[in-house]
Formats: sequence, C-alpha cells, structure tokens
Amino acid sequence: MELVELKKEREFVETGNLRDNEGQFGEAIAAYDSALMIDPTDADALFAKGITLKKMGRPTDAANCADMAIGLYCGR
Repeated sequence: MELVELKKEREFVETGNLRDNEGQFGEAIAAYDSALMIDPTDADALFAKGITLKKMGRPTDAANCADMAIGLYCGR
C-alpha cells in the first residue's frame, strides 16, 4: 500500500472515531467502511466499527466485526 493510501485510510479511521464520540454513528460507520475499502485487513477499523454497531443496537453485526478483527489480530 502506498503512503498516500495509508494516510487516507488512517484519516477515515480517525474521522470514524470522532463521529462515534459525537454520537454520529451512521457517519462513523461510513468512515470506517471507507477505511476498510482501502485496507480490508485493518483490524483496528473493524473493531471500532463493531463498537459503533453495538452502540447502534446491532449486536450480531458488531460481533461479526469483532470476530473478524480478532482473526486479523491473531493472524487467522
């Protein structure tokens, strides 16, 4: 991945974190999804998306994101 793409991906994750903290959960999910389009193996973005999904009352989707993130963290 090129440095420019990596920087953009990180910006999307940071935006997602900010939106989540502001309670703008839909915007947070959109930002995490944009980050994951650039790097689908970003376990941090997946985990953060799962946390936001849980806050949105979507526990199954949240658990799926957490499972994928754990798999990436553990190298599965």
